[in-house]
Amino acid sequence: MATPGRVVKSVLWNFLGTFTSRYTDFRGYWLFGFLIDDLSTLHIDLLAPVVHEPASPEDAARHAAVIKFEDQLRKSRLSRHRIREASLTIRKFPEPVAVSINGHSRPGHRLTFLATAILDNDRRYERETTALVAPHDPLVEVRASWGS
Repeated sequence: MATPGRVVKSVLWNFLGTFTSRYTDFRGYWLFGFLIDDLSTLHIDLLAPVVHEPASPEDAARHAAVIKFEDQLRKSRLSRHRIREASLTIRKFPEPVAVSINGHSRPGHRLTFLATAILDNDRRYERETTALVAPHDPLVEVRASWGS
């Protein structure tokens, strides 16, 4: 049987994979392209109540994060009561980078996504991933058929 620490590390890693995937969208386009221009740091409480009907990209990020974290907890069968705190911090690095979008080079930035959970035994677990993100551009992006 896996320890709660191993389980929560898997939950965090799987959460980051699903959250940063193409399936996290806003109006059918990858969400993070809408956030990149005004972003420096965004902190999201993963245990917060779900924001319904996200009207802005930031609301959509909060909504998707909470839903996807809850989904990973459910799949792992780790009780939510074992998690005292859980958060996601998204940070934009100020240095510009070139991002390829469907064969088009666009200026963008590197984002880091740091997922953190503190269990009821006060142990802290973290997982981090990065993504290269350019500002949303409907002229080079393809809108998803499942988009909201």
